[in-house]
Parts: sequence; C-alpha cells; structure tokens
Amino acid sequence: MRRNYQKHTNANPLHRWLLRRFHTCVAGLVQEMGNWGAESKVLDVGSGEGFVLDFLQGRGIGARLVGMDADRAAFAQAVEAKVDRLVGSAASLPFGDGAFPLVLCLEVLEHLDQPQLAIEELGRVCCGHIIVSVPNQPFFAAANFLRAKNIRTLGEDPEHLHHWTGARFLKLVSGSLQIERVEYPFPWAVVVCRK
Repeated sequence: MRRNYQKHTNANPLHRWLLRRFHTCVAGLVQEMGNWGAESKVLDVGSGEGFVLDFLQGRGIGARLVGMDADRAAFAQAVEAKVDRLVGSAASLPFGDGAFPLVLCLEVLEHLDQPQLAIEELGRVCCGHIIVSVPNQPFFAAANFLRAKNIRTLGEDPEHLHHWTGARFLKLVSGSLQIERVEYPFPWAVVVCRK
C-alpha cells in the first residue's frame, strides 16, 4: 500500500485534522484565483490517488482536472474524483508550453532527486499560477515524532530526499518562479507562484 494512500486514510484524529487544514488551505487558494468552470484546466503533478483533486471537486472547482503521477499503481487506488489520469515524470511533463492556467505540485518535490528540474517544468507548462508545497522543517519532523511516527529517524520521513525549512524552500522556488504568496498550514509550506 502506498504511503500517500496511508497518509490520506489514516484514522488518527490529529492527523486527519492537520491534513484537512492543508487541503482547505490549498482549496482556498485555488478558489481565490478565479472561477474554475468546465472550460478551465488544472494539472496536479504527483497527484497520487487523487485525494487533493477529489477535495477540490467537493469544494465546487468544476475545472477539467488532470492528475499525473510517476507511479501507475496510484491509479489503482484512485478515489472517485472525475479526473483525467496520466503516468509521467515531474522532470519531463508531457504537455506543451503554457498548457494549464493552474498547476499544483503538492508534497512531491521532497521525493525527487532533482527538484529544480521539476520546478522549471511546472513553470514551462503553466500560463497562470503554480501552487507548490513541501513539509516545513523542522516542524514536520517534530509533528511526526510527537505522534510516534518515524521514531528511528527522529520524525523524518525515510522517503524524503530533501528537508527544507520554509526559507530554504522559498529560495529554491524563487530561482525559477515569481513568488506571490506563502502560507504555512502547520506543518507544511505552501507557495503560490507565477513564471
């Protein structure tokens, strides 16, 4: 079972509350950016099973939603969102320049060998806004440790290749994208950008 699926189906009340705050933050940012009717397209890079896209649909985002993930197995456990699903790499997105007015990349970059390549690709395929998020360290690890998760690694997720503070992540993103807004729904950093 994929860790992302486990994360989104965890029964721990604190865990569910934190995740709902994160999803609510992202959905609020998306809603503030405009009217997302059926003529609009939203790409979620690293969509996994589609939990975020399902949440957006539940909040009335009526855009054509496209979920892309490198792991085909994620689609076997996909939630019921009406989503076009594609297999692909964040470092080489199979879309033309400026194909999407909104691109999401949530809880993905910390898993990639070369996150800067993915950030550049997000900018390439976007003609509007990009929302990216990562665990905000050391708060993410502390929250894990306090709820007895990943004790051996002091709360660090063993699948994460990168561990950014909010400030270090902003520096990484600002190398390719123009940052417009930053939110910190504990324990994550969420950044709204443009090319």
